[in-house]
Amino acid sequence: MNDRAYEKGEPNMSIQTILQERYKAIQVELVRYLNNPYDPDRTHDLRVTIRTLRGLIKFLKRRITPESYDVINSNLSQAAMLFSDLRELDVLIEQAGAYAYAHPDKETNYQHLFSVLREDRQEEMKRTLADEAMTTLKNELQQAHKQVSALKFSGNDDLHQYIVKEMHRRYHKLMKMFERLDSDDYPQVHHVRKRAKTLRYASTQFADFATRKANKSAKLAKDIQDDTGTITDAHVNYMRLYQLAETVKNDDDKKLLLDIADDQLNKFK
Repeated sequence: MNDRAYEKGEPNMSIQTILQERYKAIQVELVRYLNNPYDPDRTHDLRVTIRTLRGLIKFLKRRITPESYDVINSNLSQAAMLFSDLRELDVLIEQAGAYAYAHPDKETNYQHLFSVLREDRQEEMKRTLADEAMTTLKNELQQAHKQVSALKFSGNDDLHQYIVKEMHRRYHKLMKMFERLDSDDYPQVHHVRKRAKTLRYASTQFADFATRKANKSAKLAKDIQDDTGTITDAHVNYMRLYQLAETVKNDDDKKLLLDIADDQLNKFK
């Protein structure tokens, strides 16, 4: 949409329409996941669609009643959390695979490690597919959708001003937070990453409402999300590998797990 079209109050889609489209995307990705839960991309894409809608709601928080916001945010948070452990295992398997590729050694029993990780993934996948888990997930999504559908927003000109100002505010706050960020402070790194995601989702989905700011904001947010994501993923992998090492009885397995854990540690130290 060009500026002239916006001056006439004619956006390509209303905010409510954008939110409904994001909810439809969740439903599509859920079907794709159910069709092939063995594919790590299906888990990832489903979580991203849920988090995208949640991010847009966070961005619009100042235009939503606290009661509605809390319901939507809580339900979408719980829905995404169902797949958190599965996604973490997928990332861990990917990183362990990269380590094995970079350190080829016939004497190292990589095969056994991957059989253990795959078994863990299989069990976690089954947990997400259980009837109780699916019923809870669908209820959470339905409750969120009901509240989203009831949201009322003012005219386009007013929304335009809000989105531009909010994008500007979040852009500069994120930039300052990243400049002061201590990579050893995992909770803060995680917090900055979440803020980057929110800005990126809003800059992408609400681009028509802030044409001059959206591309710049989206680029900054993506760069920070990628940088902090490397740290947070490595931190989670490190913790999982050490926890797994504590459970194995074979000394060779334990050494391999700790070696891969140390490799992950180097990414955020």
